[in-house]
Amino acid sequence: MSIILALLPRLLLLMAVLCLTDPARAAGPFPYRPPRYAGDPEAVTVVGEFQRHRLVRYENLYDIARRYDLGFWELARFHRHLDHFYLPWDTEIVIPSRWIVPEHPSPPGYLINVAELRGYHFFPEKGEVRTYPIGVGVLEYKTPIGRRFRVQSKAENPGWRIPRSLQAKYGRTFMPPGEDNPVGSHWLGLGTYGLHGTHAPMGVGRLVSHGCMRHYPEDIKELFDLTPVGTTVEIIYEPVKFGYLTGRIFVEVHEDIYFRHPDFFRYAIRKAEEKGLGPRINWHRFLRAVEERNGAPLDITR
Repeated sequence: MSIILALLPRLLLLMAVLCLTDPARAAGPFPYRPPRYAGDPEAVTVVGEFQRHRLVRYENLYDIARRYDLGFWELARFHRHLDHFYLPWDTEIVIPSRWIVPEHPSPPGYLINVAELRGYHFFPEKGEVRTYPIGVGVLEYKTPIGRRFRVQSKAENPGWRIPRSLQAKYGRTFMPPGEDNPVGSHWLGLGTYGLHGTHAPMGVGRLVSHGCMRHYPEDIKELFDLTPVGTTVEIIYEPVKFGYLTGRIFVEVHEDIYFRHPDFFRYAIRKAEEKGLGPRINWHRFLRAVEERNGAPLDITR
Protein backbone atom coordinates (compact mmCIF):
# COMPACT_ATOMS: atom_id res chain seq x y z
CA MET A 1 0.00 0.00 0.00
CA SER A 2 2.83 2.40 0.90
CA ILE A 3 4.45 1.76 -2.50
CA ILE A 4 1.21 2.63 -4.28
CA LEU A 5 0.86 5.85 -2.27
CA ALA A 6 4.45 6.77 -3.07
CA LEU A 7 3.85 6.26 -6.79
CA LEU A 8 0.45 7.96 -6.84
CA PRO A 9 1.74 11.44 -7.85
CA ARG A 10 3.58 9.98 -10.84
CA LEU A 11 0.58 7.87 -11.85
CA LEU A 12 -1.69 10.91 -11.71
CA LEU A 13 0.75 12.90 -13.84
CA LEU A 14 0.93 10.09 -16.40
CA MET A 15 -2.87 9.98 -16.62
CA ALA A 16 -2.94 13.75 -17.12
CA VAL A 17 -0.37 13.58 -19.92
CA LEU A 18 -2.35 10.86 -21.68
CA CYS A 19 -5.47 13.00 -21.50
CA LEU A 20 -3.60 16.00 -22.87
CA THR A 21 -3.00 14.34 -26.22
CA ASP A 22 -6.64 14.88 -27.18
CA PRO A 23 -6.72 16.16 -30.78
CA ALA A 24 -9.30 18.78 -29.73
CA ARG A 25 -6.43 20.65 -28.10
CA ALA A 26 -4.78 21.39 -31.44
CA ALA A 27 -4.19 25.06 -32.25
CA GLY A 28 -7.27 26.40 -33.99
CA PRO A 29 -9.24 26.97 -36.01
CA PHE A 30 -8.72 30.72 -35.70
CA PRO A 31 -10.44 33.51 -37.65
CA TYR A 32 -8.01 35.08 -40.10
CA ARG A 33 -8.20 38.03 -42.50
CA PRO A 34 -5.11 39.04 -44.51
CA PRO A 35 -4.45 42.77 -45.02
CA ARG A 36 -5.96 44.14 -48.23
CA TYR A 37 -3.54 47.09 -48.17
CA ALA A 38 -0.81 48.50 -45.92
CA GLY A 39 -2.32 49.53 -42.61
CA ASP A 40 -5.64 47.76 -43.17
CA PRO A 41 -7.39 48.18 -39.75
CA GLU A 42 -9.60 45.15 -40.40
CA ALA A 43 -6.70 42.76 -40.93
CA VAL A 44 -6.46 39.86 -38.47
CA THR A 45 -3.13 38.04 -38.73
CA VAL A 46 -2.39 37.63 -35.00
CA VAL A 47 -4.16 34.50 -33.76
CA GLY A 48 -4.46 32.64 -30.48
CA GLU A 49 -4.08 33.95 -26.93
CA PHE A 50 -1.44 33.71 -24.24
CA GLN A 51 -2.39 31.31 -21.46
CA ARG A 52 -1.16 30.59 -17.95
CA HIS A 53 -0.15 27.22 -16.56
CA ARG A 54 0.47 26.28 -12.93
CA LEU A 55 3.40 23.93 -12.58
CA VAL A 56 3.07 20.72 -10.59
CA ARG A 57 5.67 18.23 -9.42
CA TYR A 58 7.35 15.99 -12.00
CA GLU A 59 6.29 18.15 -14.97
CA ASN A 60 8.82 19.11 -17.60
CA LEU A 61 8.80 21.48 -20.55
CA TYR A 62 8.43 18.65 -23.08
CA ASP A 63 5.13 17.52 -21.56
CA ILE A 64 3.83 21.06 -21.15
CA ALA A 65 4.72 21.98 -24.74
CA ARG A 66 2.78 19.01 -26.08
CA ARG A 67 -0.19 19.78 -23.84
CA TYR A 68 -0.56 23.22 -25.42
CA ASP A 69 0.38 22.09 -28.94
CA LEU A 70 3.70 23.94 -28.89
CA GLY A 71 7.04 22.78 -30.19
CA PHE A 72 9.70 22.23 -27.53
CA TRP A 73 11.93 25.17 -28.52
CA GLU A 74 8.86 27.35 -28.83
CA LEU A 75 8.26 26.99 -25.10
CA ALA A 76 11.86 26.61 -23.94
CA ARG A 77 13.12 29.76 -25.68
CA PHE A 78 10.25 31.79 -24.26
CA HIS A 79 11.35 30.57 -20.80
CA ARG A 80 15.13 30.52 -21.23
CA HIS A 81 15.61 30.96 -17.48
CA LEU A 82 13.89 27.65 -16.66
CA ASP A 83 15.56 24.25 -16.41
CA HIS A 84 13.78 21.85 -18.78
CA PHE A 85 13.20 19.17 -16.15
CA TYR A 86 13.56 20.84 -12.73
CA LEU A 87 10.75 23.35 -12.76
CA PRO A 88 9.64 25.56 -9.84
CA TRP A 89 6.44 23.69 -9.06
CA ASP A 90 3.38 25.47 -7.67
CA THR A 91 4.19 28.60 -9.68
CA GLU A 92 2.60 29.93 -12.86
CA ILE A 93 4.23 30.34 -16.25
CA VAL A 94 2.98 32.02 -19.41
CA ILE A 95 2.17 29.76 -22.36
CA PRO A 96 3.07 31.54 -25.65
CA SER A 97 0.10 30.13 -27.57
CA ARG A 98 -0.20 33.16 -29.85
CA TRP A 99 1.18 33.47 -33.36
CA ILE A 100 1.49 35.77 -36.34
CA VAL A 101 0.26 34.12 -39.52
CA PRO A 102 2.98 34.53 -42.20
CA GLU A 103 2.06 36.97 -44.95
CA HIS A 104 1.71 35.39 -48.37
CA PRO A 105 0.18 36.85 -51.55
CA SER A 106 -1.56 33.55 -52.35
CA PRO A 107 -1.44 31.19 -49.36
CA PRO A 108 -1.18 27.49 -50.20
CA GLY A 109 -3.24 24.88 -48.42
CA TYR A 110 -0.43 24.25 -45.96
CA LEU A 111 2.32 26.83 -45.43
CA ILE A 112 5.38 25.71 -43.49
CA ASN A 113 7.69 28.29 -41.95
CA VAL A 114 10.88 26.41 -41.19
CA ALA A 115 12.37 29.29 -39.20
CA GLU A 116 9.63 29.07 -36.57
CA LEU A 117 9.20 25.29 -36.78
CA ARG A 118 5.48 25.63 -37.45
CA GLY A 119 2.93 25.05 -40.20
CA TYR A 120 -0.26 26.92 -41.09
CA HIS A 121 -3.21 25.21 -42.75
CA PHE A 122 -5.48 27.72 -44.52
CA PHE A 123 -9.23 27.42 -45.09
CA PRO A 124 -9.97 30.58 -47.16
CA GLU A 125 -13.62 29.68 -47.75
CA LYS A 126 -14.14 29.86 -43.96
CA GLY A 127 -11.65 32.64 -43.25
CA GLU A 128 -9.85 30.30 -40.85
CA VAL A 129 -6.37 28.96 -40.21
CA ARG A 130 -5.06 26.08 -38.10
CA THR A 131 -1.46 25.84 -36.95
CA TYR A 132 0.78 22.97 -35.86
CA PRO A 133 4.32 22.72 -34.46
CA ILE A 134 6.77 20.66 -36.50
CA GLY A 135 10.21 19.12 -36.34
CA VAL A 136 12.45 19.90 -39.34
CA GLY A 137 15.72 18.79 -40.88
CA VAL A 138 19.03 18.90 -39.05
CA LEU A 139 21.79 21.16 -40.39
CA GLU A 140 23.28 18.34 -42.49
CA TYR A 141 19.89 17.51 -44.05
CA LYS A 142 17.98 20.78 -44.13
CA THR A 143 14.28 20.90 -44.96
CA PRO A 144 14.06 22.41 -48.48
CA ILE A 145 13.18 26.10 -48.50
CA GLY A 146 11.47 28.09 -51.24
CA ARG A 147 9.85 24.97 -52.66
CA ARG A 148 6.21 24.35 -53.55
CA PHE A 149 4.86 20.80 -53.47
CA ARG A 150 1.56 19.00 -53.73
CA VAL A 151 0.36 16.15 -51.54
CA GLN A 152 0.83 13.19 -53.88
CA SER A 153 -0.15 10.34 -51.59
CA LYS A 154 -1.58 9.52 -48.17
CA ALA A 155 -1.10 6.44 -46.03
CA GLU A 156 -2.17 5.28 -42.59
CA ASN A 157 0.22 3.07 -40.63
CA PRO A 158 2.89 3.49 -43.32
CA GLY A 159 6.08 1.54 -43.69
CA TRP A 160 9.30 3.49 -44.20
CA ARG A 161 11.56 3.06 -47.20
CA ILE A 162 14.82 4.02 -45.56
CA PRO A 163 17.00 6.46 -47.55
CA ARG A 164 20.31 4.99 -48.71
CA SER A 165 22.21 7.40 -46.45
CA LEU A 166 20.52 5.87 -43.39
CA GLN A 167 20.42 2.19 -44.32
CA ALA A 168 23.70 1.43 -42.59
CA LYS A 169 22.44 3.06 -39.39
CA TYR A 170 19.25 0.96 -39.31
CA GLY A 171 20.72 -2.15 -40.91
CA ARG A 172 17.85 -2.50 -43.36
CA THR A 173 16.22 -0.89 -46.38
CA PHE A 174 12.62 -0.95 -45.15
CA MET A 175 10.96 -0.60 -41.76
CA PRO A 176 7.43 -2.00 -41.38
CA PRO A 177 4.68 -0.13 -39.55
CA GLY A 178 4.94 -0.13 -35.78
CA GLU A 179 5.74 1.86 -32.68
CA ASP A 180 9.45 2.08 -33.60
CA ASN A 181 8.78 3.50 -37.05
CA PRO A 182 10.11 7.13 -37.18
CA VAL A 183 7.36 8.28 -39.59
CA GLY A 184 4.64 7.48 -37.08
CA SER A 185 1.03 6.61 -37.82
CA HIS A 186 0.28 8.79 -40.87
CA TRP A 187 2.14 9.91 -43.99
CA LEU A 188 1.39 12.64 -46.53
CA GLY A 189 3.85 12.24 -49.38
CA LEU A 190 5.29 15.25 -51.19
CA GLY A 191 7.58 13.26 -53.46
CA THR A 192 11.03 12.99 -51.91
CA TYR A 193 9.83 14.53 -48.66
CA GLY A 194 6.75 14.11 -46.51
CA LEU A 195 4.56 15.35 -43.69
CA HIS A 196 4.29 12.64 -41.04
CA GLY A 197 3.96 11.77 -37.39
CA THR A 198 6.70 10.51 -35.12
CA HIS A 199 7.54 7.79 -32.64
CA ALA A 200 9.47 10.37 -30.59
CA PRO A 201 7.21 13.37 -29.80
CA MET A 202 10.01 15.11 -27.87
CA GLY A 203 11.55 15.92 -31.25
CA VAL A 204 8.66 18.12 -32.39
CA GLY A 205 9.77 21.74 -32.40
CA ARG A 206 13.43 20.86 -32.93
CA LEU A 207 15.94 20.04 -35.67
CA VAL A 208 15.58 16.26 -35.79
CA SER A 209 14.77 14.90 -39.26
CA HIS A 210 16.51 14.28 -42.58
CA GLY A 211 14.38 16.94 -44.28
CA CYS A 212 10.81 15.74 -43.66
CA MET A 213 8.42 17.56 -41.33
CA ARG A 214 7.39 15.72 -38.17
CA HIS A 215 4.17 16.39 -36.25
CA TYR A 216 2.77 15.27 -32.93
CA PRO A 217 0.78 12.01 -33.34
CA GLU A 218 -2.50 13.76 -32.51
CA ASP A 219 -1.75 16.64 -34.93
CA ILE A 220 -0.83 14.46 -37.91
CA LYS A 221 -4.12 12.56 -37.51
CA GLU A 222 -6.04 15.82 -37.75
CA LEU A 223 -3.89 17.13 -40.60
CA PHE A 224 -4.33 13.84 -42.45
CA ASP A 225 -8.13 14.16 -42.32
CA LEU A 226 -8.10 17.83 -43.34
CA THR A 227 -5.63 17.54 -46.22
CA PRO A 228 -6.74 15.82 -49.44
CA VAL A 229 -4.39 14.61 -52.14
CA GLY A 230 -3.54 17.56 -54.39
CA THR A 231 -3.27 20.10 -51.56
CA THR A 232 -0.51 22.63 -52.17
CA VAL A 233 2.29 22.72 -49.60
CA GLU A 234 4.82 25.56 -49.62
CA ILE A 235 7.94 25.86 -47.49
CA ILE A 236 9.31 29.27 -46.51
CA TYR A 237 11.90 30.66 -44.11
CA GLU A 238 10.75 33.79 -42.26
CA PRO A 239 12.34 34.34 -38.82
CA VAL A 240 10.86 37.88 -38.62
CA LYS A 241 7.10 38.29 -39.14
CA PHE A 242 4.81 41.29 -38.85
CA GLY A 243 1.15 40.97 -37.93
CA TYR A 244 -1.96 43.06 -37.45
CA LEU A 245 -4.83 42.99 -34.98
CA THR A 246 -7.41 45.72 -34.19
CA GLY A 247 -5.33 48.19 -36.16
CA ARG A 248 -2.16 47.54 -34.16
CA ILE A 249 1.19 46.22 -35.40
CA PHE A 250 2.98 43.21 -33.94
CA VAL A 251 6.33 41.57 -34.59
CA GLU A 252 7.39 37.97 -33.92
CA VAL A 253 11.10 37.13 -34.06
CA HIS A 254 12.69 33.68 -34.08
CA GLU A 255 16.23 32.37 -34.04
CA ASP A 256 17.96 32.05 -37.39
CA ILE A 257 18.13 28.26 -37.01
CA TYR A 258 19.77 27.64 -40.41
CA PHE A 259 22.14 30.66 -40.14
CA ARG A 260 20.88 32.28 -43.34
CA HIS A 261 21.21 35.89 -42.13
CA PRO A 262 24.74 36.78 -40.88
CA ASP A 263 23.68 40.34 -39.95
CA PHE A 264 20.35 39.56 -38.34
CA PHE A 265 19.64 43.08 -37.07
CA ARG A 266 20.12 44.56 -40.52
CA TYR A 267 17.86 41.87 -41.99
CA ALA A 268 15.09 42.63 -39.46
CA ILE A 269 15.32 46.41 -39.93
CA ARG A 270 15.23 46.04 -43.70
CA LYS A 271 12.04 43.96 -43.46
CA ALA A 272 10.34 46.67 -41.40
CA GLU A 273 11.41 49.39 -43.82
CA GLU A 274 10.34 47.41 -46.90
CA LYS A 275 6.84 47.19 -45.42
CA GLY A 276 6.77 50.92 -44.83
CA LEU A 277 6.36 50.45 -41.09
CA GLY A 278 9.18 52.75 -39.98
CA PRO A 279 7.04 55.76 -38.98
CA ARG A 280 4.37 53.58 -37.36
CA ILE A 281 6.38 51.42 -34.95
CA ASN A 282 8.12 51.84 -31.62
CA TRP A 283 11.71 51.15 -32.61
CA HIS A 284 12.86 50.52 -29.05
CA ARG A 285 10.32 47.71 -28.63
CA PHE A 286 11.06 46.39 -32.10
CA LEU A 287 14.82 46.17 -31.50
CA ARG A 288 14.22 44.56 -28.12
CA ALA A 289 12.16 41.85 -29.83
CA VAL A 290 14.94 41.31 -32.38
CA GLU A 291 17.49 40.99 -29.59
CA GLU A 292 15.42 38.60 -27.47
CA ARG A 293 14.08 36.42 -30.32
CA ASN A 294 11.66 34.64 -28.01
CA GLY A 295 9.23 33.71 -30.81
CA ALA A 296 6.14 35.41 -29.32
CA PRO A 297 4.20 38.30 -30.90
CA LEU A 298 4.93 41.72 -29.38
CA ASP A 299 2.89 44.88 -29.93
CA ILE A 300 5.26 47.45 -31.44
CA THR A 301 2.69 50.09 -32.42
CA ARG A 302 4.01 53.61 -32.00
